[in-house]
Amino acid sequence: MTMVPLNVASWGAPGGPVCVCLHGITANSNSWTRLGPRLAELGFRVLAPELRGHGESPKTADGYDTSTLLADLAAVVPAQPAVLIGHSFGGYLAQEAVLRGVFRPEALILEDPVSHQPDQEVPTAMLAYDREHLPRDIEGIMALNAHWTRLDAAGKVLSLEQVDWAGARAAFAGNAPWDLRGAAARVAATVPTRWVLPGESRFVPEGDVAALRAAVGADSVVVVPQAGHSIHRDDLDCFVDVVTSLYDPRSRS
Repeated sequence: MTMVPLNVASWGAPGGPVCVCLHGITANSNSWTRLGPRLAELGFRVLAPELRGHGESPKTADGYDTSTLLADLAAVVPAQPAVLIGHSFGGYLAQEAVLRGVFRPEALILEDPVSHQPDQEVPTAMLAYDREHLPRDIEGIMALNAHWTRLDAAGKVLSLEQVDWAGARAAFAGNAPWDLRGAAARVAATVPTRWVLPGESRFVPEGDVAALRAAVGADSVVVVPQAGHSIHRDDLDCFVDVVTSLYDPRSRS
């Protein structure tokens, strides 16, 4: 296992409670370009590492297995942050990090996490579609995401230019299959957790939502009907409210 030095974006003054944000597959730290400053205004020190093969982090031929990805992250952000946020594939990594004891946050936010990947064919096909069909311009990205700002869309365009597609495939498909659905209660028992889901999720379908509520309690599952996969970009205010419902720096100063 050879770790690489990840690029880390940051917002907020050093010394504040740390919020670590883990982006999804093919994304980069620009995913958090509006959430980071908003959380910093509340008093957080926000750290957004970019996975290997993504953003400005090194592109490598190997090292995309879960253990190495987590070791990369553990080398650049605190093991005991106040809040750990994982979006999409980052939600998978966040759960694995908690279950393996790599990170021990005080609060955990799982944003439409990929808790279940049935095989390698599905993620391979998803990445192939994104590589061939996602727009590479701001207007095109905004046409697909009605609630995003131009800043959100510009960040997505940049992330698609920067990603190492072979590395993304090695991470997203190479670690499959996995199924963390049965571990939800264990995650929730380890750390106060919120699952934040869109009205319709390709990763947490309706039947899984019902099972999740039964396992962790209805209050731990927040569905944002008007949002898509990137809830923090589609409804920033709602997402911030979820974060501060678990950990609010303003009440701890």
